[in-house]
Amino acid sequence: MTKTVLITGGSSGIGLALSERMLERGYRLFWVSLDEAEIEASKAGLLRRFPEARIEGRALDLGESHSVARIVQWVQGEGGADILVNNAGFGVYGPSARNSVDAEQAMIDVNAKALHALTRAFVPVMEAAGGGAIINVASNSAFVPTPGLAVYAATKAFVRHYSNALSQELARAGSPVRIMTVCPSAVADTPFKQRAQMDAVRTFQSFTATTAGEVADDILKGYDRGAAEVITGAAMRRAMWLMRFAPAPVVRWLTRRETGQVG
Repeated sequence: MTKTVLITGGSSGIGLALSERMLERGYRLFWVSLDEAEIEASKAGLLRRFPEARIEGRALDLGESHSVARIVQWVQGEGGADILVNNAGFGVYGPSARNSVDAEQAMIDVNAKALHALTRAFVPVMEAAGGGAIINVASNSAFVPTPGLAVYAATKAFVRHYSNALSQELARAGSPVRIMTVCPSAVADTPFKQRAQMDAVRTFQSFTATTAGEVADDILKGYDRGAAEVITGAAMRRAMWLMRFAPAPVVRWLTRRETGQVG
């Protein structure tokens, strides 16, 4: 039987790179993304490479309260999903006191509230179906408060803490549902940087920066070995190991430097 993966934000960036690899494994794809034109263009591109692929997409704003119920109804009506990847998210860059309150609250709605709602909705249906996996995409910003990305980092800290705790709870309860947390470093080749207006921010030019393809590869390596958490990008993993031994003021200075503008 063909397995199915539901990827939010599947039509671009990390989601699209992961979609390519899931098609190579024979999965059917469900996408939820914001832009109908992007969904159709990305779908056409994949079908040129995978003519037999089954790809279905819905243009929905995850920040809207009714979207999660619509997604669950749609996916369950099509036979359900074996894997849910909560990948959709965006950033708002700049001092929080000067950012738009509405923009920051919309970011909380998508990055944290919708992820939580989708996770809670799919755990019981996956358990009833005999098992499944939920992959929640956080960020390396989840590990430390991040000036310039204060609210974004806070949403990703929520994703990481919630997902790791839920993973332990489900394991202790003997649930057949796995939760895996993914913490990518800065990914330069996605729409995230442009939407957040971070083109000149140092972190995307850092030695720890990664690519959507590397993140997708690391996600699947982690999934295959049964990992509960994955830090993506080999350079970022080395940096995180070294940071464990650095004094807190040094870590804070490095964080401020990485999220500052070049020049």
